[in-house]
Amino acid sequence: MTLLQMSLRSVLRGKRVVAVAVLPLVLAAFALVLRLTAGGEDRTAGYGVIAGELLVLVLGLVALVLGVNAFGDDRDERTLGLLLATTLPRWRIAGAKYVAAAGVTWVACLPAVLGCLVLLPATDLPFGQAAGTLLLASLLGAAAYTGLFVLLSLALRRAVLVGLAYLVLWEGLLAGTTTLFRNLSVGAYASRVAGSPFRDPPFEVADVGAVVAAALLLGFTAAVVGTAAWRLPRAHL
Repeated sequence: MTLLQMSLRSVLRGKRVVAVAVLPLVLAAFALVLRLTAGGEDRTAGYGVIAGELLVLVLGLVALVLGVNAFGDDRDERTLGLLLATTLPRWRIAGAKYVAAAGVTWVACLPAVLGCLVLLPATDLPFGQAAGTLLLASLLGAAAYTGLFVLLSLALRRAVLVGLAYLVLWEGLLAGTTTLFRNLSVGAYASRVAGSPFRDPPFEVADVGAVVAAALLLGFTAAVVGTAAWRLPRAHL
């Protein structure tokens, strides 16, 4: 079994994975119902809520569970110490765990992204342009969120609770109050990328340009994954 296969097994382990995997499907179903039953203005407003707020929240929740699971199997079976005792470079171990968690997170959230695309014809935007930026935003958001929560899982024993508090309190409440908090929110930068085709995005975004937002998400992802690789030998076994 390769390191990536072992990482995928760890990521997909546990009942919480099944629970969060349902969230993107629920969001997609909600978008479909809205498309079939609502009028034009309601569809546009619904797109703003679903693509700009709920999609980011679902991305964060799925990334939280899968990112924490990346090293969860090794800890539960007490094999993390054995893994670290091998000759494999630490960056390679952390990288494989991260790639597995981030990849599964994005794939699991694709139904929610497709649900948002169902509502796009209700807007005045070219479908291809808006769809491309939405897919890019979901990819960058999944990458950044997963890296953050993999790092939390290595630094803290109660990473799920801390990560949930971050999503609910910081991104869900504080980021909606002032630009300062919003500019320190992963979700706000992902929303900025998704809202780049709009002159006035129908949801709250970070106060930067779309290209800058994408670059900051990539830089943040590289920083937290690199820190996770550095933290790995010092993690609680």
